Amino acid sequence: MGMASLWKRSATGKFWIACYTDAEGRQRKASTKIPAAEKNRAAALRVADELEKAHRRRLTTSQIFHLCGNLVKEITGEEIEAVSVKSFLDGYLKRRKAEVSAATLAAYTTAATKFKTWLGEKVDMEIFRIEKKHVLEYRDHLAEVAHPATANHAMKCLRIFFKEAKRDRLVFENPCDDVALLRTEKASARRGFTLKELGKVMKEVEGSEWASLVRFGLYTGQRLGDLAALKWGQVDLVADEIQFTTRKTGRRVLVPICGPLKEHLATLVADDDPGAFVHPNAAALGVSHLSREFGELLARCGLRVEAPKNHGKKEGRDGERRELNALSFHSLRHSAVSMMKNAGISPAVVQDLVGHESAEMSAHYTHIDGEAKRKAVDALPVI
Repeated sequence: MGMASLWKRSATGKFWIACYTDAEGRQRKASTKIPAAEKNRAAALRVADELEKAHRRRLTTSQIFHLCGNLVKEITGEEIEAVSVKSFLDGYLKRRKAEVSAATLAAYTTAATKFKTWLGEKVDMEIFRIEKKHVLEYRDHLAEVAHPATANHAMKCLRIFFKEAKRDRLVFENPCDDVALLRTEKASARRGFTLKELGKVMKEVEGSEWASLVRFGLYTGQRLGDLAALKWGQVDLVADEIQFTTRKTGRRVLVPICGPLKEHLATLVADDDPGAFVHPNAAALGVSHLSREFGELLARCGLRVEAPKNHGKKEGRDGERRELNALSFHSLRHSAVSMMKNAGISPAVVQDLVGHESAEMSAHYTHIDGEAKRKAVDALPVI
């Protein structure tokens, strides 16, 4: 193992960076929290040496924080602030609100909420107490309850959170470093429903609010979250249009109301309050809950395979599960796109209608008029 050394990010770097070797022989870097002035070099090198010794002794993150925190206080007279996980994450989200897009902030918020929920009462402990073992346990928990891609996205967000905590001098090291992401297998591509499958679904949901959500999903091509949040003020029965501002991209989309959807709307009890939800039951539930409920609904229709209770592998079962589980509420969006394109509707019109960012439209600055979109939705079948 080599001797610890110092490094400064640039001529204007704020703190000395400790460069040292851990117990596995890997090179590491961590801020010493000591101002990068030449007069402080000896003191910073002392911290670097202590960091290397701590790793050789395989101290925990918490022990390292206390050891080096006391050393920094002894040298500089400054306390290293100790804040709770909850306080840090809440403050981080508040700070980022004005810095990132609505979609990015929503992703960060979801990831932070998942982690805080998993921590439970531990969410109030100091953030420096979060160690690699906790991160590994959390990753393994995500592996059991979420798709690998979803779990990995949450882990990437967590890595960003702790990187910021390290920059804020709240932790000496990022506990997410060296924690591998989950392996992802190439899954079957998502697909749309066939008309026969849609018939099974409509029979299953008859008389429930899901019957309305499915129709809206097919005839508008919009996402489940946007449909659950749809209010009567967004529905213009005079112009026969529904206005959406998509939660994922923040894009404003005007969708013409096609004949079958207009007939369906006539069966709903419209509220005089424009702020009332079209689907009040769905609006009261989170998207995750709704997605899970729709998955159970598909399973009852024989269109989705439930995960087995045990982890035993049944011959011939995995391929079937991958194929059938390619269906979800999002498949209605695929159905709408496929059916309109199969009817000869321009891809640019279809993408504008469902709120996709279209490469074709971006390249040619295509303006999609209402008549073209109305022709598109009129190509959809009656279910």
